[in-house]
Amino acid sequence: MTPILPGRFAYLTAATLLLALAAAGCSKNGDQSSQTTAQSVTSPAVAAGDAARGKQLFASAKCTSCHGANGVEGGVGPTLKGEKARKNYVQTIAQIRDPQPPMPKLYPDPLNDKDVQDIAAYVQTL
Repeated sequence: MTPILPGRFAYLTAATLLLALAAAGCSKNGDQSSQTTAQSVTSPAVAAGDAARGKQLFASAKCTSCHGANGVEGGVGPTLKGEKARKNYVQTIAQIRDPQPPMPKLYPDPLNDKDVQDIAAYVQTL
């Protein structure tokens, strides 16, 4: 058996790790409630949102037209009651920034980063 040289071992380890990460990134999951993005997983720190401002934005950004006046009635879109049990704060931000159809894309226009953080903080209270 040929011994593996230290440099070659490091190369093989790195190559294996890259392949594993690539394979994990290519997997798809059709359930919106469990989707995460690389950004949401690797984000070291996300500013906490203002839930009171988020509630106001929820109404003015017309989120209520699909999710109901308080986000719990549903309608065209799903109820957001208990969303905290399905997604953490960072995952909620990722869902708002990069939504799955039929949810409209509102980021980065008309919503900015602070708006998204505030709406996510509000949704986490439902």
